[in-house]
Amino acid sequence: MDKKKEMVFNLNNFLLAFSELLNTKRSTYISVSIALKLKFTPEKISDICSYSLAFLLGKDALNNFDFLDKNNLNDKEFLNICEFSQKLINNFDFSKNSLNQKQKCIEFVRNENFDENIKNTFLEISNKLSFWLDLENENEIVLFIYSNLNDFTKVLTFEEILKMSSQFHYYQNPQSEILKRASLIADFFEFEHKDKQIFLIASSLQNIGKLNISKTILEKKEALNEEEKEILKSYSYHTKRVLNSIMGFSDICNLSLKVQERLDGSGSFSLDAKDLSFKDRLLICLVIYSALREKKAYRNSFSHSKAIEIMKNESKNNKIDKSIVEIFDKLFN
Repeated sequence: MDKKKEMVFNLNNFLLAFSELLNTKRSTYISVSIALKLKFTPEKISDICSYSLAFLLGKDALNNFDFLDKNNLNDKEFLNICEFSQKLINNFDFSKNSLNQKQKCIEFVRNENFDENIKNTFLEISNKLSFWLDLENENEIVLFIYSNLNDFTKVLTFEEILKMSSQFHYYQNPQSEILKRASLIADFFEFEHKDKQIFLIASSLQNIGKLNISKTILEKKEALNEEEKEILKSYSYHTKRVLNSIMGFSDICNLSLKVQERLDGSGSFSLDAKDLSFKDRLLICLVIYSALREKKAYRNSFSHSKAIEIMKNESKNNKIDKSIVEIFDKLFN
């Protein structure tokens, strides 16, 4: 393995990190349980786990992921199992199981127009009390998943990993240009290959924690109250929690989690200038600039000149690095 170009990577470890934010653990538990009962190969079980974990991103996005066998994405039974599992999650809250809900779920499966083989397999595995108890407990689901998957850890290039991480970014921000700008910055400062790729991956995931924030706050047109502001500020914490659980992502995590920090120590983690590297400061400024240039629910996008004006005022208040703002003014104009 060339550590300057590649890293060890496990797709299901990567996707499990995001599953709490996407709320896909329970649907994945159902999919994997059915796949095991149908005696899928270990490779196909691993792929159906990955597909279910990232199901909400959509098939087009999932075509960019490193499945063991891409042919599974065109396998009708494979896709039907994932769709079946997600439909159950959409209709029932398995975190609060009761006898009445179990009966309603089973009746729902019997009456809906599902594939007969999938339907009968589900009805068979749902006869076990442990099936329903596991569905209540997400920690048990994680243990179940890992205990039933073979280890298909492999070596991937940073570009291949960026291709996957960027799908989460565009899931949140379909019109975002932050990755384009991040690439321009890395080239301007002549980052080495590995440093550039880590900067790009961190840029793609720096606000993944916002998936943990209610859309009523993220898309609110009126001014946020103090409590809502505190909730919004917590997204960096959730970003840290997610990225810390991904094998080999420590450098990416350390860069991503600091985007709300400020030179005067007024950020989420109270880090100040001495704690922030040059790359930290670059990404902080990039996130601010990109946010100002994007249209929000409560305002239109700012022009380049207005965004730079706002950032220059922030630099005067010792929030961000003045020299970086000046470079952005020339680089993005």
